[in-house]
Amino acid sequence: MYSDDFIMKQIPCNSCGEDKFQNLFQKKSSKDETFQIVKCKICGLVQVNPQPSIEEVAKYYSDDYFTKRTDRGYDNYYSDKIRSEIERVFRLNLEDLGFFTWEKSLSKPKRTIDIGCAAGYFVNYMKNQGWNSEGVEIAEGPVRFAKEVLQLNITKADFLEWDREIKEKFELITLWASIEHLHKPKETLEKIYSHLKPGGRMILSTCRYGILARITGINWRYMNVPEHLYYYSLDALIRECEKIGFKKISSITYGSGMTAKKDSSWIYRTTKKFMDSFVKWTNQGDMMAIQFEK
Repeated sequence: MYSDDFIMKQIPCNSCGEDKFQNLFQKKSSKDETFQIVKCKICGLVQVNPQPSIEEVAKYYSDDYFTKRTDRGYDNYYSDKIRSEIERVFRLNLEDLGFFTWEKSLSKPKRTIDIGCAAGYFVNYMKNQGWNSEGVEIAEGPVRFAKEVLQLNITKADFLEWDREIKEKFELITLWASIEHLHKPKETLEKIYSHLKPGGRMILSTCRYGILARITGINWRYMNVPEHLYYYSLDALIRECEKIGFKKISSITYGSGMTAKKDSSWIYRTTKKFMDSFVKWTNQGDMMAIQFEK
């Protein structure tokens, strides 16, 4: 059910620009609004289309999204426990991608910006690593926390509206679990490319539309509408970035779909550990992280 002023419109595929789609299924949001999931018949990109406006999606990012545990939000995103877990995943991804070897080759000062930085946990992590680190985020609550509690250099803005004259250049730009939320992912990647120094790196992570997503379909753990608007396969996202001019350096996939549960049995924990290792080893995880160079 929608309000009278609810805005959604059919748009061309953001990747290839075509408008030929295969309907996959419909799914209701946490607000009982129904969205259509489609697959582009030309390039294969899975997406929400017709697409809700930025204003309609924004209402899903109230403070409850960051403070109440749901299947699409966090269990107090601002807690030390969640922050430590997020930083642990950052470190693992960076290590698996071979980032630290490249980092050692850089001379100071080193500049980085995290797009869709939420409360700035990666900005803070890189600041502690000795980088001149900043972030861009549109959600008011996380920006306030990043500025007031963590004392970070965070700008509340849409990255596509930020620094229109392309003045700033960075050694590293990151998109941690952000591209799937964006209304204009291709345009964002193009702008990132323009802000990187020659030889600079982009690292992005996102949910991966692969075998686990196809098997679980509408019940896939990352099929959260309308917060997630685009669902890339690993190969498709690499091609999208290479068309812009990026060169792929490394990539990983991880995540078996078995989420961590409080008070789970030893059987569940053992099975999860095995499955997480198995999908990472076979490159079939439903999360992915990719490192590119300009």
